[in-house]
Amino acid sequence: MKLNRLTILLILALAACGSQVTPENVIPPEEVLQRATRAVQKLDSAQYVAQSDFDINSDKFSAVGTARIDGMLQDAGEQLRFQLDLTADIRGIEGPSSVAGTLEVVVITEDEVYMNIHSLTSQPNSAIFRPEIIGMLSGKWWQLSEGDTLPVAEKITPDPRLLQAQAQVVSVTRDRGITTINGRDTHHYDTTLDKEKLVSYLAAIAKEQFQEFDAAETQAAIEDIKASGQLWIDAETYFVQKIAWVVQSIPLEGDGIASVSFTITFRNHNDAPAIIPPQNAKVFSPAVFFTLPTEALFQEELEYQQDTQFDEDTILDIMQNMNTY
Repeated sequence: MKLNRLTILLILALAACGSQVTPENVIPPEEVLQRATRAVQKLDSAQYVAQSDFDINSDKFSAVGTARIDGMLQDAGEQLRFQLDLTADIRGIEGPSSVAGTLEVVVITEDEVYMNIHSLTSQPNSAIFRPEIIGMLSGKWWQLSEGDTLPVAEKITPDPRLLQAQAQVVSVTRDRGITTINGRDTHHYDTTLDKEKLVSYLAAIAKEQFQEFDAAETQAAIEDIKASGQLWIDAETYFVQKIAWVVQSIPLEGDGIASVSFTITFRNHNDAPAIIPPQNAKVFSPAVFFTLPTEALFQEELEYQQDTQFDEDTILDIMQNMNTY
Protein backbone atom coordinates (compact mmCIF):
# COMPACT_ATOMS: atom_id res chain seq x y z
CA MET A 1 0.00 0.00 0.00
CA LYS A 2 1.45 3.36 -1.01
CA LEU A 3 1.96 5.80 1.82
CA ASN A 4 1.20 8.87 -0.28
CA ARG A 5 -2.34 7.69 -0.94
CA LEU A 6 -3.16 8.11 2.76
CA THR A 7 -1.21 11.34 3.19
CA ILE A 8 -2.63 13.01 0.05
CA LEU A 9 -6.10 12.28 1.43
CA LEU A 10 -5.18 14.69 4.39
CA ILE A 11 -6.24 18.16 3.05
CA LEU A 12 -7.85 21.26 4.92
CA ALA A 13 -8.68 24.03 7.85
CA LEU A 14 -11.53 24.85 10.30
CA ALA A 15 -13.48 26.98 12.79
CA ALA A 16 -16.20 26.10 15.30
CA CYS A 17 -17.80 27.43 18.48
CA GLY A 18 -17.44 25.67 21.83
CA SER A 19 -19.26 25.16 25.14
CA GLN A 20 -18.29 23.73 28.50
CA VAL A 21 -18.98 20.12 29.41
CA THR A 22 -20.22 19.19 32.85
CA PRO A 23 -18.19 16.61 34.84
CA GLU A 24 -20.98 14.01 34.93
CA ASN A 25 -21.08 13.95 31.11
CA VAL A 26 -17.34 13.45 30.66
CA ILE A 27 -16.35 10.37 28.66
CA PRO A 28 -12.63 9.56 28.40
CA PRO A 29 -11.26 10.33 24.91
CA GLU A 30 -10.07 6.74 24.50
CA GLU A 31 -13.64 5.49 24.96
CA VAL A 32 -14.99 8.06 22.50
CA LEU A 33 -12.44 6.96 19.90
CA GLN A 34 -13.39 3.33 20.40
CA ARG A 35 -17.06 4.18 19.93
CA ALA A 36 -16.18 6.16 16.79
CA THR A 37 -14.31 3.13 15.42
CA ARG A 38 -17.39 0.97 15.92
CA ALA A 39 -19.73 3.64 14.50
CA VAL A 40 -17.84 4.03 11.23
CA GLN A 41 -18.29 0.33 10.55
CA LYS A 42 -22.02 1.11 10.26
CA LEU A 43 -21.53 4.11 7.97
CA ASP A 44 -23.05 3.46 4.55
CA SER A 45 -23.39 6.98 3.14
CA ALA A 46 -22.46 10.60 3.83
CA GLN A 47 -21.89 13.97 2.21
CA TYR A 48 -18.77 16.04 2.77
CA VAL A 49 -16.99 19.27 1.92
CA ALA A 50 -13.19 19.36 1.94
CA GLN A 51 -10.95 22.41 1.64
CA SER A 52 -7.18 22.31 1.31
CA ASP A 53 -3.98 24.26 0.81
CA PHE A 54 -0.95 22.34 -0.45
CA ASP A 55 2.73 22.95 -1.17
CA ILE A 56 4.72 20.32 -3.09
CA ASN A 57 8.42 20.53 -3.87
CA SER A 58 10.91 18.24 -5.60
CA ASP A 59 13.89 18.62 -7.90
CA LYS A 60 11.77 18.40 -11.06
CA PHE A 61 8.35 19.63 -9.93
CA SER A 62 6.73 22.06 -7.52
CA ALA A 63 3.15 23.14 -6.96
CA VAL A 64 1.36 25.53 -4.60
CA GLY A 65 -2.39 25.74 -4.63
CA THR A 66 -5.82 25.25 -3.15
CA ALA A 67 -8.53 22.66 -3.65
CA ARG A 68 -12.18 22.26 -2.71
CA ILE A 69 -14.07 19.00 -2.95
CA ASP A 70 -17.84 18.75 -2.58
CA GLY A 71 -19.00 15.15 -2.66
CA MET A 72 -20.87 12.17 -1.31
CA LEU A 73 -20.35 8.46 -0.86
CA GLN A 74 -22.69 5.48 -0.88
CA ASP A 75 -22.33 1.76 -0.20
CA ALA A 76 -19.55 2.39 2.36
CA GLY A 77 -17.49 4.25 -0.23
CA GLU A 78 -17.92 1.85 -3.14
CA GLN A 79 -19.98 4.50 -4.96
CA LEU A 80 -18.73 8.08 -5.15
CA ARG A 81 -19.67 11.42 -6.63
CA PHE A 82 -17.64 14.59 -6.15
CA GLN A 83 -16.69 17.88 -7.75
CA LEU A 84 -13.10 19.09 -7.47
CA ASP A 85 -12.25 22.78 -7.88
CA LEU A 86 -8.50 23.31 -8.16
CA THR A 87 -6.12 26.21 -8.65
CA ALA A 88 -2.34 25.80 -8.62
CA ASP A 89 0.89 27.50 -9.60
CA ILE A 90 3.19 24.85 -11.04
CA ARG A 91 6.85 24.76 -11.96
CA GLY A 92 8.00 21.78 -14.00
CA ILE A 93 10.36 20.83 -16.79
CA GLU A 94 8.37 23.05 -19.19
CA GLY A 95 8.72 26.07 -16.90
CA PRO A 96 6.21 27.89 -14.68
CA SER A 97 2.47 27.75 -15.32
CA SER A 98 -0.86 28.33 -13.60
CA VAL A 99 -3.66 25.77 -13.72
CA ALA A 100 -7.33 26.16 -12.78
CA GLY A 101 -10.12 23.71 -13.32
CA THR A 102 -13.32 22.03 -12.22
CA LEU A 103 -13.67 18.27 -12.53
CA GLU A 104 -16.66 16.11 -11.61
CA VAL A 105 -16.43 12.36 -11.13
CA VAL A 106 -19.04 9.64 -10.61
CA VAL A 107 -18.01 6.11 -9.64
CA ILE A 108 -20.83 3.55 -9.81
CA THR A 109 -18.61 0.46 -9.81
CA GLU A 110 -14.91 -0.13 -10.33
CA ASP A 111 -15.58 -0.57 -14.05
CA GLU A 112 -18.28 2.11 -14.43
CA VAL A 113 -16.63 5.50 -13.98
CA TYR A 114 -17.80 8.81 -15.43
CA MET A 115 -15.91 12.10 -15.73
CA ASN A 116 -16.89 15.62 -16.72
CA ILE A 117 -14.19 18.26 -17.17
CA HIS A 118 -16.35 21.34 -16.63
CA SER A 119 -13.40 23.67 -17.16
CA LEU A 120 -9.63 23.44 -17.34
CA THR A 121 -7.19 26.19 -18.27
CA SER A 122 -3.44 26.60 -18.18
CA GLN A 123 -1.33 29.73 -18.62
CA PRO A 124 0.71 29.32 -20.70
CA ASN A 125 -0.76 26.40 -22.64
CA SER A 126 1.07 23.10 -22.39
CA ALA A 127 1.14 19.79 -24.25
CA ILE A 128 -1.33 18.34 -21.76
CA PHE A 129 -3.62 21.36 -21.32
CA ARG A 130 -3.99 22.33 -24.99
CA PRO A 131 -7.20 24.34 -25.60
CA GLU A 132 -8.22 22.22 -28.61
CA ILE A 133 -8.13 18.98 -26.62
CA ILE A 134 -9.75 20.48 -23.53
CA GLY A 135 -12.46 22.04 -25.69
CA MET A 136 -13.16 18.65 -27.23
CA LEU A 137 -13.51 16.98 -23.82
CA SER A 138 -15.03 19.65 -21.57
CA GLY A 139 -18.69 20.10 -20.74
CA LYS A 140 -19.58 16.49 -21.54
CA TRP A 141 -20.00 13.36 -19.46
CA TRP A 142 -17.62 10.61 -20.53
CA GLN A 143 -17.79 7.00 -19.44
CA LEU A 144 -14.22 5.80 -19.15
CA SER A 145 -13.06 2.51 -20.57
CA GLU A 146 -13.65 -0.60 -18.49
CA GLY A 147 -10.75 -1.27 -16.16
CA ASP A 148 -9.38 2.25 -16.52
CA THR A 149 -8.23 3.74 -13.23
CA LEU A 150 -8.87 7.32 -12.18
CA PRO A 151 -6.05 8.53 -9.88
CA VAL A 152 -7.99 11.51 -8.56
CA ALA A 153 -10.80 9.28 -7.28
CA GLU A 154 -8.38 6.97 -5.51
CA LYS A 155 -6.26 9.66 -3.89
CA ILE A 156 -8.59 12.33 -2.61
CA THR A 157 -11.85 10.69 -1.73
CA PRO A 158 -12.48 10.48 2.05
CA ASP A 159 -14.17 7.07 2.30
CA PRO A 160 -15.14 5.43 5.63
CA ARG A 161 -11.66 3.94 5.94
CA LEU A 162 -10.25 7.45 6.38
CA LEU A 163 -12.76 8.08 9.14
CA GLN A 164 -11.82 4.81 10.78
CA ALA A 165 -8.17 5.85 10.61
CA GLN A 166 -9.02 9.08 12.44
CA ALA A 167 -10.12 7.05 15.44
CA GLN A 168 -7.31 4.48 15.26
CA VAL A 169 -4.08 6.31 14.43
CA VAL A 170 -4.34 9.47 16.55
CA SER A 171 -3.45 10.40 20.10
CA VAL A 172 -5.50 13.04 21.93
CA THR A 173 -3.36 15.87 23.26
CA ARG A 174 -6.20 18.06 24.58
CA ASP A 175 -9.87 17.56 25.35
CA ARG A 176 -11.72 20.76 24.40
CA GLY A 177 -15.06 19.55 25.73
CA ILE A 178 -18.33 19.74 23.81
CA THR A 179 -18.54 21.85 20.62
CA THR A 180 -21.67 22.42 18.55
CA ILE A 181 -21.42 21.85 14.78
CA ASN A 182 -24.51 22.26 12.59
CA GLY A 183 -26.70 21.94 15.67
CA ARG A 184 -25.00 18.72 16.82
CA ASP A 185 -23.02 18.33 20.04
CA THR A 186 -19.59 16.88 19.36
CA HIS A 187 -16.57 15.80 21.39
CA HIS A 188 -13.79 18.17 20.31
CA TYR A 189 -10.15 17.08 20.61
CA ASP A 190 -6.71 18.33 19.66
CA THR A 191 -4.85 15.40 18.14
CA THR A 192 -1.47 14.31 16.89
CA LEU A 193 -0.48 11.47 14.59
CA ASP A 194 0.62 8.34 16.48
CA LYS A 195 3.20 6.89 14.10
CA GLU A 196 3.31 3.47 15.74
CA LYS A 197 -0.46 3.19 15.48
CA LEU A 198 -0.27 4.35 11.84
CA VAL A 199 2.24 1.64 10.92
CA SER A 200 0.09 -1.01 12.60
CA TYR A 201 -3.01 0.31 10.82
CA LEU A 202 -1.34 0.30 7.40
CA ALA A 203 -0.02 -3.21 8.02
CA ALA A 204 -3.54 -4.41 8.82
CA ILE A 205 -4.94 -2.78 5.67
CA ALA A 206 -2.18 -4.32 3.52
CA LYS A 207 -2.91 -7.75 4.98
CA GLU A 208 -6.62 -7.31 4.33
CA GLN A 209 -5.88 -6.44 0.69
CA PHE A 210 -3.28 -9.23 0.31
CA GLN A 211 -0.50 -6.70 -0.32
CA GLU A 212 3.11 -6.79 0.77
CA PHE A 213 4.04 -4.43 3.58
CA ASP A 214 7.45 -3.43 4.94
CA ALA A 215 6.95 -2.04 8.44
CA ALA A 216 10.56 -0.86 8.81
CA GLU A 217 10.50 0.95 5.47
CA THR A 218 7.18 2.61 6.30
CA GLN A 219 8.42 3.64 9.74
CA ALA A 220 11.48 5.26 8.16
CA ALA A 221 9.34 7.01 5.51
CA ILE A 222 7.04 8.66 8.05
CA GLU A 223 9.73 9.45 10.61
CA ASP A 224 10.00 13.13 9.65
CA ILE A 225 6.29 13.77 9.18
CA LYS A 226 4.87 16.38 11.54
CA ALA A 227 1.11 16.28 11.93
CA SER A 228 -1.26 18.05 14.29
CA GLY A 229 -5.00 18.29 14.01
CA GLN A 230 -8.44 18.51 15.51
CA LEU A 231 -11.23 15.95 15.60
CA TRP A 232 -14.98 16.37 16.19
CA ILE A 233 -17.01 13.24 17.04
CA ASP A 234 -20.79 13.31 17.41
CA ALA A 235 -21.75 13.00 21.09
CA GLU A 236 -24.80 10.85 20.27
CA THR A 237 -24.03 8.80 17.16
CA TYR A 238 -20.21 8.87 17.45
CA PHE A 239 -19.88 9.49 13.72
CA VAL A 240 -16.94 11.74 12.83
CA GLN A 241 -18.40 15.16 12.03
CA LYS A 242 -15.23 17.05 11.17
CA ILE A 243 -11.48 16.62 10.89
CA ALA A 244 -8.71 19.17 10.44
CA TRP A 245 -5.01 18.55 9.96
CA VAL A 246 -1.79 20.41 9.29
CA VAL A 247 0.73 17.91 7.92
CA GLN A 248 4.34 18.84 7.14
CA SER A 249 7.38 17.06 5.75
CA ILE A 250 5.42 14.44 3.80
CA PRO A 251 7.95 12.36 1.80
CA LEU A 252 7.32 11.96 -1.92
CA GLU A 253 8.94 9.86 -4.59
CA GLY A 254 12.12 11.36 -6.03
CA ASP A 255 13.24 12.99 -2.77
CA GLY A 256 10.32 15.40 -2.86
CA ILE A 257 8.48 16.80 0.12
CA ALA A 258 4.98 18.16 0.62
CA SER A 259 2.96 20.07 3.19
CA VAL A 260 -0.81 20.23 3.36
CA SER A 261 -3.47 21.75 5.60
CA PHE A 262 -7.08 20.66 5.30
CA THR A 263 -10.51 20.32 6.82
CA ILE A 264 -13.29 17.89 5.94
CA THR A 265 -16.81 18.43 7.26
CA PHE A 266 -19.34 15.58 7.02
CA ARG A 267 -23.14 15.67 7.09
CA ASN A 268 -26.17 13.46 6.41
CA HIS A 269 -24.54 10.33 7.78
CA ASN A 270 -26.43 7.33 6.39
CA ASP A 271 -28.89 9.73 4.76
CA ALA A 272 -27.02 11.00 1.69
CA PRO A 273 -28.77 11.22 -1.71
CA ALA A 274 -28.52 8.26 -4.06
CA ILE A 275 -25.74 8.29 -6.64
CA ILE A 276 -26.99 7.63 -10.15
CA PRO A 277 -25.13 7.51 -13.47
CA PRO A 278 -25.20 10.78 -15.44
CA GLN A 279 -27.58 10.88 -18.37
CA ASN A 280 -26.41 11.10 -21.98
CA ALA A 281 -22.85 10.06 -21.14
CA LYS A 282 -20.67 9.14 -24.09
CA VAL A 283 -18.31 6.20 -24.03
CA PHE A 284 -14.83 7.63 -24.27
CA SER A 285 -12.80 6.55 -27.28
CA PRO A 286 -9.68 8.01 -28.91
CA ALA A 287 -11.88 8.38 -32.00
CA VAL A 288 -13.14 11.67 -30.56
CA PHE A 289 -9.74 13.14 -31.37
CA PHE A 290 -10.01 12.28 -35.06
CA THR A 291 -12.19 15.37 -35.55
CA LEU A 292 -9.49 17.76 -34.34
CA PRO A 293 -8.46 20.17 -37.11
CA THR A 294 -5.02 19.65 -38.60
CA GLU A 295 -3.80 23.00 -37.24
CA ALA A 296 -4.56 21.80 -33.69
CA LEU A 297 -2.10 18.92 -33.93
CA PHE A 298 1.64 18.92 -33.35
CA GLN A 299 3.89 17.88 -36.26
CA GLU A 300 4.71 14.59 -34.50
CA GLU A 301 1.00 13.82 -34.28
CA LEU A 302 0.48 14.53 -37.96
CA GLU A 303 3.29 12.15 -38.83
CA TYR A 304 1.86 9.56 -36.44
CA GLN A 305 -1.58 9.84 -38.04
CA GLN A 306 -0.09 9.07 -41.45
CA ASP A 307 1.24 5.75 -40.19
CA THR A 308 -1.40 4.54 -37.72
CA GLN A 309 -4.35 5.53 -35.58
CA PHE A 310 -4.15 7.22 -32.19
CA ASP A 311 -2.92 4.93 -29.43
CA GLU A 312 -5.79 4.48 -26.96
CA ASP A 313 -3.41 3.93 -24.04
CA THR A 314 -1.65 7.21 -24.86
CA ILE A 315 -4.90 9.18 -24.95
CA LEU A 316 -6.09 7.63 -21.69
CA ASP A 317 -2.71 8.46 -20.18
CA ILE A 318 -3.22 12.10 -21.14
CA MET A 319 -6.61 12.09 -19.42
CA GLN A 320 -5.16 10.53 -16.29
CA ASN A 321 -2.34 13.06 -16.25
CA MET A 322 -4.94 15.83 -16.24
CA ASN A 323 -6.54 14.22 -13.19
CA THR A 324 -3.32 14.14 -11.19
CA TYR A 325 -2.95 17.93 -11.00
